[in-house]
Amino acid sequence: METYVTLPKWLDNYIYNELGAKYCRSNADMTVIDWDKTDILNYLGTYFPRSYAEACCITGDYFSHNIPSFMTKESLSLLDFGCGTGGEIVGIISQLKDHNENLKNVSICALDGNFHALRLCESVLRKTSEKIGVKIEINPIPITIEDFYDMSVLECVLSTPFDIIISFKAICEFVTKERFEKDNAYRHIINTLMPKLVQEGIMLLVDVTSYSDISKEWLPRMMDAGIDQVQYSIVHKNEGYNQTIYVTHSYKKNDKSKVAWRMITHKK
Repeated sequence: METYVTLPKWLDNYIYNELGAKYCRSNADMTVIDWDKTDILNYLGTYFPRSYAEACCITGDYFSHNIPSFMTKESLSLLDFGCGTGGEIVGIISQLKDHNENLKNVSICALDGNFHALRLCESVLRKTSEKIGVKIEINPIPITIEDFYDMSVLECVLSTPFDIIISFKAICEFVTKERFEKDNAYRHIINTLMPKLVQEGIMLLVDVTSYSDISKEWLPRMMDAGIDQVQYSIVHKNEGYNQTIYVTHSYKKNDKSKVAWRMITHKK
């Protein structure tokens, strides 16, 4: 299935004209945590629109057919594990607003190891709050996760439950850098974060569809293997191992993104 999204004009103008984002596509394996400010501006102009489009398509479709209990609340909370510059957050908030006319406040816990990405994410979310009329409280968490110990520290930092937990194209970096040795990174992160999800909440995992030379495995298959090892339920997923999503903005028409995604919840 192919879907098409156009970046809103206000958002397009803000990231390219005000923040100075650049479109600079690269097919190299991304380890965003190590990038400098120039790299992150290239990321903002290239991958932010894709993440926005992916989030809009996935959550828009789900909310059109399902009304989780949290969707009627005036205030929602969201954790983004590996938020980057926040494209997926803006996409999800826009869909939450479209499907919940009562929504007034969203509390965002944005976790990333790159300081430059976090600062841009904060800027974009402040502009989003202004444009769509939802108060967005931003709690940036600059943390570099090197191993199992850092994940256990993170568990202590995340003291409040979330309605939504997301991770977009971030877990692949943990696979590339072998952060959890030979343990399945998807399984480990799911087991760490799901206890922080409210009972009726959703966790959305989105990742690239490439083959990992490190794990010697296709990442979507590795994602499914990790989910099979945990005690949670898949409630929504793309067909097969990838979905093609196109996004149009001022620097590129129908820029193609291929992702695999799974939405999971607590078992009832």
